[in-house]
Amino acid sequence: MMMTPRTANVRSSKSSAAATQRHRGIWSEEGSQLYELAMVMPVFVMLLFGAIDFGRAYYVNMEVAAAAEAGALYGVQNPTDTTGMKAAALLNAPDISGVTPTASYGTECSDGTNAVASPGAAPTCSVTTVRYIEVDTTATYKPFFAFPGMKSAFTMSGKARMRTSYL
Repeated sequence: MMMTPRTANVRSSKSSAAATQRHRGIWSEEGSQLYELAMVMPVFVMLLFGAIDFGRAYYVNMEVAAAAEAGALYGVQNPTDTTGMKAAALLNAPDISGVTPTASYGTECSDGTNAVASPGAAPTCSVTTVRYIEVDTTATYKPFFAFPGMKSAFTMSGKARMRTSYL
């Protein structure tokens, strides 16, 4: 059988179509989006969990600082009631478990030097002497998720120091 140019072109186009069909399965782009999603999804999930934990840590830090300020505000009105200052700090952070407040009061120079905790002798100052209240709060924050290279617990602390009056 002698091939004419017309039949030769038809035959070669059929064979190239068959070859393309055979290689289509190897080089197909069908399902590539699913593969890409599977590769990127763990990164997105870690970013999401990291954002959640960061938000919780920020909230705990704000609550601990606000508790210290609440205790100090109570102390301005009742400067010698350290038990009341601690109770006010604890009442201000009911959502945070394990808050530990400490309270103190004393006198210091108005320039911030020579602080003396009460009861004690007033400091000798070349400037005016003032009374102060200080409330410190601490709480331990434990993240929900363990991330590589990160500690399993963090200590959050708050401090409020206010002056009550001049002596």
